[in-house]
This record gives sequence, structure tokens and C-alpha cells, in this order.
Amino acid sequence: MNERTLLPGEEPLDAELVFAASGCAFAAQRGLERELRTAGALSPRVAGPLESHATDGHFGWGKWFASLRDRHDWAGSPSQRRVSAAKYLVRAIGMAVSHHRFLTFLQDHPLMRAAVARDPRLQERHLHRFVNRHWHRPTRLRSIESHYRSMLKRMPATLFEAVYVRGRATLGELALKDDSRLQLHLRPSIAMGCEGELGLELTDTNGSMLYRLVFTVIDEVRPTLTIGCIQGPDGEDGRERVRVLTRQMHGMRPKQLMLELAYAFAEAYGIKYVLAVGNEAHPLHKRRRFLADYDAFWLEQGGVALNGGWYVLPETLHHRSEADVPSKHRSSYRKRGELRAQAAQLISQALIQPARWPERERVEQGVELPRVLPAMLEGARWTS
Repeated sequence: MNERTLLPGEEPLDAELVFAASGCAFAAQRGLERELRTAGALSPRVAGPLESHATDGHFGWGKWFASLRDRHDWAGSPSQRRVSAAKYLVRAIGMAVSHHRFLTFLQDHPLMRAAVARDPRLQERHLHRFVNRHWHRPTRLRSIESHYRSMLKRMPATLFEAVYVRGRATLGELALKDDSRLQLHLRPSIAMGCEGELGLELTDTNGSMLYRLVFTVIDEVRPTLTIGCIQGPDGEDGRERVRVLTRQMHGMRPKQLMLELAYAFAEAYGIKYVLAVGNEAHPLHKRRRFLADYDAFWLEQGGVALNGGWYVLPETLHHRSEADVPSKHRSSYRKRGELRAQAAQLISQALIQPARWPERERVEQGVELPRVLPAMLEGARWTS
């Protein structure tokens, strides 16, 4: 491969990773060329400017080898890191054209490059279980790319940077019954996460996680918010902490508030359709650490089970009217409503429609994303 001068601050590739990858690269090149010949195109349509063909005969392998750089998500000994690199390339070979397009999108946009530097796993998240264990790799990739294109289009650049580059955006605080405070954050996917690309998180003022809801926005013909996780505190005292928090929230369950926040996010961006993954389709299904009963909660919220392990949730969540609440509980009822409104306001204030990035219109015109959501949703009945 031709040598090149490193950019300022850029570290050289790990020689052992390059050695492990070299055998896979030749096979991947042949697979990519076959796919392009089958498609009848000399090069794939990519986001941003097309990468010119390398003079040594390799088709754009700079992006593939760049995806091996600074992989701090590959832990272990040098031999274990080589195995991780080889597995990554072998899996990517099976979808060489679409993976190359995705790498181009990640590496050509400055905010996406910065996001990858913080979370290099993003480059191969679609090669592992993600959101719904029935999804195949092409569907995972399209959903992830759709999410980030949507966030780049909708989110203020400063908010996107805070979440995906710095790792957290604190939206504000919520006052509880005893005058203590909760903090509301937007967070990216956790390390090695498989449940979604954006998280709403409640913490105490010390930063300890109390509740988290993780979702992905699939912004296509029918913009949809897909929920992959709703999780409370860990540890032996987790249930007791939830009971205490429920009392401090005037009787509102924390997971109910998290769902309200997800709906507030969807409303701020004009997203009317909400899907949630069920127990059987969850990527951690049948694993010891997966103890949640999502099915019961989605049914309680008025969700309807669909094929493929999904639940379609109502367009709006149902709330009792004050007249239906016994008089002795109406004070708590009103305070719960005030808490919901306060939390929703924090969401709406943060999600201000940004000015369009100059390069984004060209990016969107250069890519056509296939539909990700199942065709059966076309006839789904949305209720409120």
C-alpha cells in the first residue's frame, strides 16, 4: 500500500492490526468489485464527495483501514485485538458496498468523525445484534444511518456535539417532593450497547443513574421512534430505590415518566409513530442480565403486538381526567401533571430546530435509504 503523511495529531495504524487485516482486505476487495459489477456501477453512491480510486488499484481502502485506527473498544491482548480486527473485516465483507457507504458517511462529516473518535464501535454496531434480534445486518445498518442523518438534520449542532462527541448533554433539573433534585440528560449509546443510539437518562445530583430509556429514530417515509430499552437502577437495593423515587415523584412510576419523555421527544420533532421491542425480540433475550418484562408494560400503555417482536404504542398516552381521581388524591394528581409538564419542557427547549448544515443538502441528495420498518406497519391502526 502507498505510504502517506499522517495528519497532525493522527496516530499510525497498529501494525499488528494491519497484518491481521491484510488477508481479509484482498477478499473484501474482490467481494466489493463483484457487487459493483452486479449493480452495474463503477462506484457506489455515497454521502458527500466520492473517494477517488487509489493509484495502486485498491478501491477506496483508505476508509476501511482508517476504521481500524484507534479502536479502544477492542480490549485485551495484542492477539485478541487482532482477532477482533479480523472478525470485523470478515463480517463487513458480506455487505461490502453498503458498509463502504456507511464508512464514507462517518468519515466525511466532521461531527460524525468526532462521534466515531469517542465511540469507534459505531463503525460496526450493525454487525452485531441491535434493537431487535430478528433484524439482519442490512436493516441494522440502515436504521443506524437513518438515525444519525435525522439527528444531524434536526438537532442543534451544539446539542449533537454535546451528546455524541462529549458523551452527555444535561438538559436541566426536576424538583421532587422533598425538594431534592433529579437531573435529566441525553446520552449516546453505552459502550458495546445494542439497544439504541440515543438515551434519556435520569440521575441524582451525584450523577448516579436512576432510570434510562434508549431509542433510535428511523426517519424515513414514516418517521418512527423505536424504543429498545427502559431500565432502572442496578444493584440489590434497586427496587427500594425505585419505590423511594416513586414516592418522591408524587406517586408517578419512574418508567412512566421516561415513556412520557420519549413521547415529548417525538412530539418536538413531529414524530407520531412509536414502536417498542418486546421481550422475545430484545437483543439480550435469554441472557441472565435481561430481567425486564417489557411486554406487560407495553400492553399496559395500550400497545398492540405486531409480528417481528414489536409493539406499536398509541399516538398519545392516556391520562385520567381529574374528575376520575378521588378528591383525596387530586393534589398528588396535579403535582404529577406538573412534573410531566416540567420534564417535557426541558426536552422541547433543548430540541430547537437548527439551521441546515450547508453540506447536508448535498449529502441527502446523494443517498437513497431503503425502507427499514416492516411493510405490515402500513396497515397498522394507530390509536390514542
